Amino acid sequence: MKVDAKTVHEIAALARLKVADERIEPLAKEMQSLLEFMGTISSWEGLPDAERQPAVRRADEPHNEGDTGLASAAAHTDKRSVVVPPIKGAS
Repeated sequence: MKVDAKTVHEIAALARLKVADERIEPLAKEMQSLLEFMGTISSWEGLPDAERQPAVRRADEPHNEGDTGLASAAAHTDKRSVVVPPIKGAS
């Protein structure tokens, strides 16, 4: 798709934007570059499986690497959890 001044005017109208006449041509060039870039991205098929690094996963286990200071700085705590007061008017 070729982006020209007419296309920029139509897109600006759809977006309810006012674009100065001196910005139309530069915007058309920028939009054309973006479309070409998106075309390049969409044609990329990724790496072959042999070249991909395996995903390293860790066990989803809670861990405590010491006191971060949050619980000790909180006004109210319950078993090392911070107790937050209710927000007035919230249900």
